[in-house]
Amino acid sequence: MRHDVLVIGGGPVGLTCSLLLAQQGLRVALIEKQSSNRLGLGAVALDDECLRIWQSCGLEQILCDDWEAGENGSVMCEYLDARGRPFIQINQHDSDLGYPHAVAINLGCIIEKLRNHVDQHTSIEVFSGCKMSDIREQEDRVTIKCKNLDNETLSLNASWAIACDGSSSKTREILNIPFRGKTLKNPWLVVDFDDHNQNGHAQFRCFPNKAIVTVPMPHGTRRIERMLDPDTVDAQLLDDETQIRNLLLQAWDGAISSPIRAKAIMRFHARIAERWRIGRIFLAGDAAHQTPPFAGQGLATGLRDASNLCFKIAGVHQGWLDEQVLDTYELERRPHQEKMIKLALRLGSIMAPKSRLHANCMHGTLRTLMMIPAVRTRLQLRGAGIRPRIRSGFLNTSKFSGSYLPQPWINTEGSNRVRLDELLGRRMTWISLGNRRDYGAINISFLNPCDTLLVENRDFQDPDLFLQRRFGEGSLLLIRPDRVIHTHYLQSDSITIQERITTCAPLASEPSCPSESALV
Repeated sequence: MRHDVLVIGGGPVGLTCSLLLAQQGLRVALIEKQSSNRLGLGAVALDDECLRIWQSCGLEQILCDDWEAGENGSVMCEYLDARGRPFIQINQHDSDLGYPHAVAINLGCIIEKLRNHVDQHTSIEVFSGCKMSDIREQEDRVTIKCKNLDNETLSLNASWAIACDGSSSKTREILNIPFRGKTLKNPWLVVDFDDHNQNGHAQFRCFPNKAIVTVPMPHGTRRIERMLDPDTVDAQLLDDETQIRNLLLQAWDGAISSPIRAKAIMRFHARIAERWRIGRIFLAGDAAHQTPPFAGQGLATGLRDASNLCFKIAGVHQGWLDEQVLDTYELERRPHQEKMIKLALRLGSIMAPKSRLHANCMHGTLRTLMMIPAVRTRLQLRGAGIRPRIRSGFLNTSKFSGSYLPQPWINTEGSNRVRLDELLGRRMTWISLGNRRDYGAINISFLNPCDTLLVENRDFQDPDLFLQRRFGEGSLLLIRPDRVIHTHYLQSDSITIQERITTCAPLASEPSCPSESALV
């Protein structure tokens, strides 16, 4: 098979990139140095945006057993002071994106299902047990050399490459891209226990110069993480199971006897690559940035990278976007990534204050602020407060540009109730809101051949008028494949063919549409 894109790294970000690209009709080679699924320790939380990304890959039903959210309005997680008193509580809420704001996940099970889905896809070829030794960009392609388990050298070529090969990225090393930032002073003990009688929610126990986190996860697993002294000797502690259990007993009584599934000592980093692109080669996920886990944003940021980048590569490769749009990947993603790193570092200081006096002052102040409704909303650390809002890039200036399109439940012909995303196209989608029953009132001359057009009360009904209440009756929205609003027009706006061409930055003329079979 001749490939269009080489994806380096078979973790959750690399697997998701592969599926998003294949959904667009591209042929993908996935290169993974391990020969089996990676089911070790990893992320335990995810946001509504990321569940929506996996929905766009056709994985909603496949992964629904691997995340848990709790009831709407229930406590999702809480921060406790040294005396066990809560000073911040974060409650669960249903998001306008169609999912709970945040969920606990079992990443091992998710990776296994993602890999099975990738293995079954006819447009993705997986090269397991292949260790990359070199990557080179030529005029019209990228070449990767790697060795397989039989020590044979393989040479793979494609038009583009996405490196999702983790924090110790070989790609970043070969391209000599600086990785700037810092490593946090204290290591953390991270352990997964069996817990088939689990209950409750995530808790952050915030002691001076020490913090303990416990998170119940799907499939009878409980994660406990504890900050250690900077001079901890990793091997000695990991070999002493009794000491491990005693260290974690303060977080959960079951730590004294429950079976241990996995354990590690981790050092967390706050780093970001100087550049995320060199020519036809892109960095994504931990290869481009590392975020301490204190805000639960490590995996989420990588999946946002995948969603932002993959449709742009597909659009350029297939001719329905100009190559300049690839410059907007880092432009759009870096500001939010820097914001998430700063948030994680701030939360880390709340979790482990430098002294008892600092802890009492800070935790007491936060407890008081949580009593003020407006401040309490800002401290929820989920939903609109943490969601990306793109300010510049592949957008047309308008009120709602750069924000996510909501995903309400809608009715289609025959009164079938579906999520809005099920009707969106794989490329750009126009949504006309109002009482029109045909698109005679819409100047269709600015639609491109592969655009999708959805007209309210012709193609769907929004029984709660959710979209009209958000954007206004008579609105016309242009939606990117990553569900970000590119443009918002009101009925009174004058739209010309030239404006439409400029809007898409610009579009190549007469793009070809792949057949449905190419998208399976």
